[in-house]
Amino acid sequence: MDSRSDSPSWLSDFLSPVPVDDFLSTYWRTRHLFCRGRSDRFAGLLSWPALNTILEHHWRETFRFRLALQGRDLEPASYADLDGYTPRIRARDVTDHLRRGATLSFDAIDELHEPLTRLAQAFEAFFRGGTKINIYAGWRALHGLDLHRDNQEIFILQLDGRKRWLVYGFSVDGIERGDLSRTSVPPPGAELDQVLQPGDLLYIPRGCYHLAVPIDEPTLHLTLGVKNPRGRDVWRWLVDRVGATSLADADLPLLADSRARIDFSERLRSVLLDGLDADLVEQYVADAGSNFKPRPSFSLPWSATAERLPPGHDFRVRLNVHRLVPGHVSAAGSFELRSAGRRYRFPGGMQWIVEQLADGSPMPIGALSAAVAAKVDGNMVRLLVAMLLKENLVSILT
Repeated sequence: MDSRSDSPSWLSDFLSPVPVDDFLSTYWRTRHLFCRGRSDRFAGLLSWPALNTILEHHWRETFRFRLALQGRDLEPASYADLDGYTPRIRARDVTDHLRRGATLSFDAIDELHEPLTRLAQAFEAFFRGGTKINIYAGWRALHGLDLHRDNQEIFILQLDGRKRWLVYGFSVDGIERGDLSRTSVPPPGAELDQVLQPGDLLYIPRGCYHLAVPIDEPTLHLTLGVKNPRGRDVWRWLVDRVGATSLADADLPLLADSRARIDFSERLRSVLLDGLDADLVEQYVADAGSNFKPRPSFSLPWSATAERLPPGHDFRVRLNVHRLVPGHVSAAGSFELRSAGRRYRFPGGMQWIVEQLADGSPMPIGALSAAVAAKVDGNMVRLLVAMLLKENLVSILT
């Protein structure tokens, strides 16, 4: 695998002491990796008080809550009101289940907590695959989920307490799992048997069987799932790519002679292959934006006004998207961008604006204007930023 020269410092810290290049060449999509880390390595991501607040504010979203005990999901009706006007979680019943040994998982917490939103976006930007973060909390010594494998790459970040993890490889043939339905005694044969402590990281590749067991103390960890694009995603992109051609709606010459059918077949092949690069993978990512969609971003109230921007210079501009593919300024003076499967055409001066915002850091509008003053005047800077905002390519931070 090619090394990544743009490896960010946060990922180096996450994987320490394993270098990012070594992780990509030796472990990524291939084998598990356990990294012992300093106890405060993930402390800024989520705390118990922050989790309590999130649970209290999203009690109507019962679909996010999952309680499991020894490989069996508990009946939601045992801890939630699902009938009537508003579904809601019953905190007392949730807590009773947890006290008796259930594991709590909370789905897609990256949608609700800013540090985890930024972390998921950082994973998406680097690994170029859709990322979702779930939280798992346990108390007793009973496992929640059974021995299983996931259809995505998994990163476990231990936040608080300890938890025992067992990784069994890509096959469980010959491993006796019957006792798991009655006890939480893991079956023998694990390739890794390790107790994770705060600050530890465990990477588990897609399809690798694993089991987590609490050890009779409060424990809290994050699971980051990275869903890599696959061959079928490229095939779908190829079909969508040629869907706008006239040949897409042409009838097949089913009753024609063989010569006409062969001619039609050759035209189909030609349209399908026309314009494809040798590096089809990179072309797919550049054109389609991989397998995830940009997260929604709002800049209200300003984005809904005619001017779209606040008055004055007391605001910052931040690029929303992970990957912009800039084109060249055309002879007509237009500048083309591609992002997440869409193409945009802007005035040529947009090139300088995009270059200043490319690293994703928020930039004061005054500093942006000063940086490009030799090429674009202040009024044009505001106009170009408003154009980006209209397409939801930037956010306004006041």
